[in-house]
Amino acid sequence: MPYLLAATFLPFLAALISLFKNDKKYTAILSTSSLILALLLIVYTAIASKSSTHIETYSWQPLGNVGFQLDGLSLSFSVIICLVGSMISVYSYYFMDKQFEFLGPERWSAFYFLYLTFIFGMLGTVLSNNLLEFYIFFELMLIPSYFLIAEFGNTDRSRASFSYFLWTHVGALVMLAGLIAVAFSYGTLDMNSIYSHSHQLASSNEIVLYASVAILIGLMVKLGGFGLHIWLPSAYKEAPAPVAAALSALMSGIAGYALIRILAIDLSPFFATLSPYLIIWGIISLLYGGFVALSQDDVRLLLAYSSISQMGYMAIGIGSNTAFGLAGSVSLYAANGFAKAILFMMAGLLITNTGQAMMSRMGGLAGKYPYLATFSMIGFLTMMGVPPTFGFIAEFFIFQGIFSSSLVHASLLGLALLALLGSIITSAYSLWAVKKVFFGKVQNHSQISADSSGLHAILRENQNILIPLAVLAVSSVIAGIYPVFFSYSLTYLSSLLGVA
Repeated sequence: MPYLLAATFLPFLAALISLFKNDKKYTAILSTSSLILALLLIVYTAIASKSSTHIETYSWQPLGNVGFQLDGLSLSFSVIICLVGSMISVYSYYFMDKQFEFLGPERWSAFYFLYLTFIFGMLGTVLSNNLLEFYIFFELMLIPSYFLIAEFGNTDRSRASFSYFLWTHVGALVMLAGLIAVAFSYGTLDMNSIYSHSHQLASSNEIVLYASVAILIGLMVKLGGFGLHIWLPSAYKEAPAPVAAALSALMSGIAGYALIRILAIDLSPFFATLSPYLIIWGIISLLYGGFVALSQDDVRLLLAYSSISQMGYMAIGIGSNTAFGLAGSVSLYAANGFAKAILFMMAGLLITNTGQAMMSRMGGLAGKYPYLATFSMIGFLTMMGVPPTFGFIAEFFIFQGIFSSSLVHASLLGLALLALLGSIITSAYSLWAVKKVFFGKVQNHSQISADSSGLHAILRENQNILIPLAVLAVSSVIAGIYPVFFSYSLTYLSSLLGVA
């Protein structure tokens, strides 16, 4: 049965149906149920498969075969995309309601069409096993996400969406040049065939080495680390809260998936040459994002720069080029998915309930919104890597990976110690944000405009909007206690790399 094909295309089918049924409740139920069903199909395939890798192959002439692959790497990413995506879908049902009262109720179908197409692109990217297929889905992520920002974003949405589109599209084109060179060098588009023959080409082969550099640079743009992050702060700030949650929690980390799949696995002899540079860039991103986040008062910008810092962690784990480091980065995608979805949804509620985004003007909100404060605290703890959240598992094994690499390359030891400083900075800006928003001096929020007081009803009258935050907070704790994401990916990556 073509379970992976069905799981991948279910969100897109739901997106098409939503265009013909412009009803808020119907489109929200359709969106959420399609993602949950896709999640169930993926989990069922993983359980029912008799091997660690399940592949579905389809003819796509004259370009050969395309297919979908579920293994220890793609399983974690696809499960998080569906789980977090479904919770953001539920959140959108409540959060976007007031905005569509001004824009017009007919926008519901357009919003969910774009959102589901965005998710469709992400799912296809992590399940593809063909380079051309991968690139098509990778680019498909960009188009609907651009329109989600441009059409439904905040005041400066036009500039933010253009910057986002320009930077990430150029990055994708650079990556495409590398993918084409790889395909010609190996004579195939099939990722598994490239992996099987990866050691037949000498690591000194200049064409593939330069192609690997192009792929690395293109994916670094999507990852949004230091120097290539120009598009990120404005996009996350101007996007509506559900879209910002999807961008930060799901999309950026998919570049990490591609780094592991294409470079660390398929082109491993060439990646060994590049991995130390990825570690250096990751540490710079980790520290830069953390220090800038410390200076932010706008809660959206704090979360945006913390995303740069968190993607630095992922780059460090991947750059360690060890099974533990790579599995830690896979786990970080899940942990970051839980944390950033919670926190960007929190930010949306804070802004609509207080009338402004400056944390210094909030204060004392834990007493007024205890459940929101609790779930948000779990989100911050996950980002900090505090047990029993899943963030602890992810960061612990990323550090194990980088310190293991430093045993082979002594020059990396100093960088590994710098990465520890990043954890302290993450804790600093996270706890500082919690103090300013939920504790400290209680601010007077009575001077809210008539429009903002209408938005205030989102949380006061619809407590159900907190359900997605609760589900993700509980998921982070459960995953931290029973780290199946980590163990499954570690087993798979160890079998490919041959070492831990």
